[in-house]
Amino acid sequence: MIWYAIRTKPGFQVPQREYWTEPNASALKGKTRGAGYRMRSSVNPEQAAIETHLERAGFVHYMPAEFVAVRNRNKKGLYELRRFALLKGYAFVAEVDEAGWYRLLDVPGVHSVVADISGKALPIRSIDIHRLRMYEQNSRAVANAKVAALTKGAEVQARRERKAISKATRKKLFPGREVRLIWGDKVGREATVAAWQDEDFVKVVLKGLQEAESVTVPFEFLKTSDAA
Repeated sequence: MIWYAIRTKPGFQVPQREYWTEPNASALKGKTRGAGYRMRSSVNPEQAAIETHLERAGFVHYMPAEFVAVRNRNKKGLYELRRFALLKGYAFVAEVDEAGWYRLLDVPGVHSVVADISGKALPIRSIDIHRLRMYEQNSRAVANAKVAALTKGAEVQARRERKAISKATRKKLFPGREVRLIWGDKVGREATVAAWQDEDFVKVVLKGLQEAESVTVPFEFLKTSDAA
């Protein structure tokens, strides 16, 4: 297979965002309030915009990538794999016939074809493409290992922090302490601490009943009465 290098336009080596519409709540109820729809979008992290357009145009293509472990902005302690273009501004296509060159230049994101001084498309050896693929595969493996290590480290740290909080809370929520439930289906009820079940859960006896009723809840569900 003979490969050729192409130059890509700025912004086309990042993931392609797709948009679509879906009915909003009023439209689903048969009402006509507002436009009746809302815009939704998603991103495929495994495919850049240039790859999407080349695929739709029917070209065999390859954009070398490298992978890094990055922290998730929305979830503390979670790390994930992120894909970036290895050769900034370049991608490769293969099996292009004479008519295909004209179609290729019309593909969104394609700036030009890398050519020699005579203007003829410069062929790329398959062995060079193979080396890029090997590098990419190794990059993914290393980044995946780093994601696992960082996530595990964050989980260990989170457990240590929670254990420290639990230890400090035990000094306040000792047996016989008057408390109030601030979460769960018993919210607002007064109770008395009976005992700790483990590092996270506390057994309490609810007040105001003919017969004593006990429940076991996470310690975050409880607030001391003197702090109410």
